[in-house]
Amino acid sequence: MIELADYGSGRSRSREPTRLHELDSLRALAAIGVVGWHYASHFGAAPLPSLMAPFYHHGELLVDFFFVLSGFVLARAYWNDQRSATFANNVRDRIARMYPLHFATLCAVAVMQWILVDRLSSPPFVYQFNDTYDFVLNLLLLNRTGLERGPSFNGPSWSISTEFVVNVLFLAAIALPRNIVRAGLFALFAVLLAAILKGGLISDAAVPGTTNDVFRTIVGFCCGIALHSVHSHWLPRINLNRGFADGLAIAAASGFLYYSAEGELAGLLHLVIVAICFPALIVGAIHGRVVKWVLTLRPLIYLGTISYSIYLVHFPLQLGVHLASVVFFIQMPYDSAFFLAGFFFAIVGLASITYRLIEVPGKKLLRKHPTAILAEPLVSPRGDAS
Repeated sequence: MIELADYGSGRSRSREPTRLHELDSLRALAAIGVVGWHYASHFGAAPLPSLMAPFYHHGELLVDFFFVLSGFVLARAYWNDQRSATFANNVRDRIARMYPLHFATLCAVAVMQWILVDRLSSPPFVYQFNDTYDFVLNLLLLNRTGLERGPSFNGPSWSISTEFVVNVLFLAAIALPRNIVRAGLFALFAVLLAAILKGGLISDAAVPGTTNDVFRTIVGFCCGIALHSVHSHWLPRINLNRGFADGLAIAAASGFLYYSAEGELAGLLHLVIVAICFPALIVGAIHGRVVKWVLTLRPLIYLGTISYSIYLVHFPLQLGVHLASVVFFIQMPYDSAFFLAGFFFAIVGLASITYRLIEVPGKKLLRKHPTAILAEPLVSPRGDAS
């Protein structure tokens, strides 16, 4: 997931684009959808089945929305003459954004799983590979790169691992001449698209050195980059009608919800969702009137602000609830709609705390001093052909 503050706020430098609050809100809704997916799969319960069906069945697809949004936002923020050449500083910014909370939740999960297994003689909760080797992989954000034996520790952080790898590759690529970057990204997207079409967007298929989830991340990320290119170069010429943009966003969201509630896993249809529905939703949210108004309501913007915390703390909270049930011999009412609502409120409360006490201070600390190594442009600005 990406923090939208990376591309501007009221206190941002003038070289950075204006913050799009509506995308904060979309990110929040996607994070909540992923929480619903893991609630059903981890707790084995599905309260409010009619309302939550899209998220219970295929909420994992919303992770691909994060990848598309990440490609769009990073291209918007970093792929310009001012920022693209300073590779090390850009990587430092990504580490500052992603790592502090990842490290904190990793340690919290490690302690709770140790108590559960070694002190209470209970099976590990959901994720089995919680040993020293996989802990080191998690520390290095390599926990979903093909080196792992399986899902481990704070399992949802797999997408943080693959996204960080893709972010670094992208930031290195954009430091090269622009035409080379475009050709390279197009070739990479074509190769990985062929692999995805053969093996499916979501699968455990692996090739030497990487997993299908890295492919999956790159495909979504490249869709976001392509969307940025279309949005910045072609849409201004069209002068998109706001009513049409509203309809586009509603149609895209409806298509995703219908498919997620009713559809079976299918590689090609998944690609349609990722490559068409998600970009259409982003464009409609930015240019619509009614949809934009709804998405810029303050509660939704706030949830977007803490959505990275929502995403990373929801499994530790699930583990904490399970641990409490084992310690106190309590059968938790996971099938209760009230318990589901309470769980969501607890996540928001915990995310608010981790955002203020871990995310913000950690980001400030790691961004405090500029990076010197490789901070100079990798190529002369004259090498960039626009």
